[in-house]
Amino acid sequence: MTNARGPSSETLEETAGSDACVCSIGNAVEHYVTGILGLVATLVVGMQVYPWLQSVADTTSYLGSTWLVFSFAAIWLICWIALEVAWEWRAGRVHLL
Repeated sequence: MTNARGPSSETLEETAGSDACVCSIGNAVEHYVTGILGLVATLVVGMQVYPWLQSVADTTSYLGSTWLVFSFAAIWLICWIALEVAWEWRAGRVHLL
């Protein structure tokens, strides 16, 4: 294999399928549980900030509902990622800092 730095003796191993997962999930149940817990956390946080989100959405009459959906999706994603990292850190599979 030749790269920008010159010839190399390294071999590139290709997987049989082109849709191979880059990251492996150790246990799919953990991933699903953190997703569900993220959704529950989103509902709890969303109910607390809903009056503020509604007042912001009212100022943009055309994109009000889009703003609400995007906000809840973003909150869910942030909660899910935070819970996933916390779960993996607690299990000892991720080392922060």
